[in-house]
Amino acid sequence: MTTPAPSTICVDLGGHGHWDVALSDPDTHLTFETFDDARRVAHLRAARGGPCDLVVRNAYHRVVHRELVADADEKLSA
Repeated sequence: MTTPAPSTICVDLGGHGHWDVALSDPDTHLTFETFDDARRVAHLRAARGGPCDLVVRNAYHRVVHRELVADADEKLSA
């Protein structure tokens, strides 16, 4: 059985100090006041949709954190 390619969720520091969460679907874009809220939502979305590449970037779009998030069943079988 092949594992599907991970989708991508990007968490970016936007203008005015807000955190933007962009999902693989270009029409889905969320904004949060704190990084913790943005990261929590990104993890929840990733856990529901299978493996996900979570990318956090600073205001200059430099990657400051990257992780592959999988649901609990996938972590146990790996």
